[in-house]
Amino acid sequence: MDEPKGQGQAAQRAAAEASRKMHESTKEAAKVVTKLTDKGAQASAALTEANQRVMNEFMGLSMEAVQESTRLLMQMQQSAMEMMRESQAAALRAQMAWPEVFKDPLRWYQSVCQESMDGARKAFGVVNGTSEALTESVSRLQASTEQAGTKIENALSTAASRMKDVA
Repeated sequence: MDEPKGQGQAAQRAAAEASRKMHESTKEAAKVVTKLTDKGAQASAALTEANQRVMNEFMGLSMEAVQESTRLLMQMQQSAMEMMRESQAAALRAQMAWPEVFKDPLRWYQSVCQESMDGARKAFGVVNGTSEALTESVSRLQASTEQAGTKIENALSTAASRMKDVA
């Protein structure tokens, strides 16, 4: 009769030991899952921060491009308006000088040539001003792009180093 009692106690000990091992392995699995979850959260946070920084730089760069385009367009419109005013003034002057054709044709021809030269000079001045404005605008955009590129590179480098730390 002692043998079945001893076998029962041995079975109980074996069951208790198996239960204890199962409990320990469950605790260990929970620790591993918690650790992996923490690493996943850290990696996700690093990538989210990098994404936010990159998107902020792209948005800032886009806004600067819009501002530069608007500034350049306004300058070009102002130049076009100045040229329109000048051409209207030249047309008015030509109409007023028309009666002089019959009095002194040579003097009229000279004034028309002078007026044409002045108009061409002003037109080239406007084209020159527009090209200078375009060059300045491109220079400002290039500087902004380089600065944004540096910030994006820093954001991605920071994210990469944070990802290495997580791993």
